[in-house]
Amino acid sequence: MWSKIQQNGQIIFTVTAATTAALALAGCAAGQGAPEGWRYLKAGEVAVAHPKNWHEVRSGAELRGPAGRIDAGLTVSARAGSAGSPARADAVPASARSETLDFDGRAGRVFSFAQPEPGPTGRPASHVEVRFRDTRDRTVIVRAWAADGAADPLVLREIVNSIEFS
Repeated sequence: MWSKIQQNGQIIFTVTAATTAALALAGCAAGQGAPEGWRYLKAGEVAVAHPKNWHEVRSGAELRGPAGRIDAGLTVSARAGSAGSPARADAVPASARSETLDFDGRAGRVFSFAQPEPGPTGRPASHVEVRFRDTRDRTVIVRAWAADGAADPLVLREIVNSIEFS
């Protein structure tokens, strides 16, 4: 559940501990596979699953809501460089919850956080970003987000759990 706070003329969204805990679920291992019926999106040697009602697009996968509005999204990128550096300097806020998970024998960092969605409406959204290295030592970054109420709160964790090497 989100709450909206106005501070120094800025609107700040906060998330309750229950929602954060549902997203984080510390102690879960990655690579457990996708829930039944999900589809795998392949990006190089990495495969990431998404719900079957999400549509694959050039940049990844999206959940479309009323009037074609994007309610959730998933992107996967692999490139040479440091796994500690996000693609955008502002990608992970300092307040993000961070944990280390094992991805087929490779340590990866998972960041869970709440901030407005990347779309034009700025609706409250939950985000997860996963960073690890593939077998060719390229940095892989998986980003997923869902606007509040657009998807099951555990969908982001299921996406993380689905990551595997193909």
